Amino acid sequence: MKAHKIIKSKMKKTFPLKQDSFLSHHVPELHWFSTKSLKRMVESYPQIYVKPNRGRKGIGISRVKQLSESEYELSYGNTNKRVSYPELVKELNRRFVPGKSYLVQQGIDLATVNGCPFHIRVVMQKPMDIWRLTVTSAIVAKRKDAVVTNVARGNTEFPMVQVLKNCDQKLNPMNMIREIVDLSHQIVNVLGARFPFLVVGLDLGIDKQGKVWFIEANTKPGCKGIDKVNNKESYQKYREAKKWIRGNKRRSKNGKSR
Repeated sequence: MKAHKIIKSKMKKTFPLKQDSFLSHHVPELHWFSTKSLKRMVESYPQIYVKPNRGRKGIGISRVKQLSESEYELSYGNTNKRVSYPELVKELNRRFVPGKSYLVQQGIDLATVNGCPFHIRVVMQKPMDIWRLTVTSAIVAKRKDAVVTNVARGNTEFPMVQVLKNCDQKLNPMNMIREIVDLSHQIVNVLGARFPFLVVGLDLGIDKQGKVWFIEANTKPGCKGIDKVNNKESYQKYREAKKWIRGNKRRSKNGKSR
């Protein structure tokens, strides 16, 4: 068996999903950043995100909202600026790290708890030949206008069921969980058929109408603190699968696994 492969490129992991006839309806529009793609995207959607193709913890992400035909709101961190389109392009390019490639992505109007947006984290693992869901959580932003909902940016992780039961929108928690689980399995089966993955952390968004969206996949998911928002059985499954995957990786490196 092949060892788990870590792929950092967001575009590379998203492309197979865009090609799938079913999953493509759950993937926000995504393009390589250019002034042409930026212009088309801000004219197509109420909000869009500009993010590094390779990046973690929400670092370097900007949000753009169209306020009028000639004015936009650019947000990143705790900063909000009203800018014209030429100023928007200038500001974004000023924030770019030289040598890094960037993406422009359709923004999702995320469901909220007490007015604060949240996203779902699902960790899928493949300790043998079948993918299984091991742990989940919901990360709720600390501010109503938060640009990102990552834990690393100071937002708070809760049990998924708790957040789905208390969200501001009238969503059926059990129906949402079934859809999240089903979609997660379909995503990792498509990705697993293309790449030698054994563990994938999925970031999923739920919009205010209850549609589930794929945001991105992490092949080295950070799960610090996830034991606090999962039951003992789920966390134990996660630990067992993690141990098996690590052992398989070592065997592969030593040439004992093919």
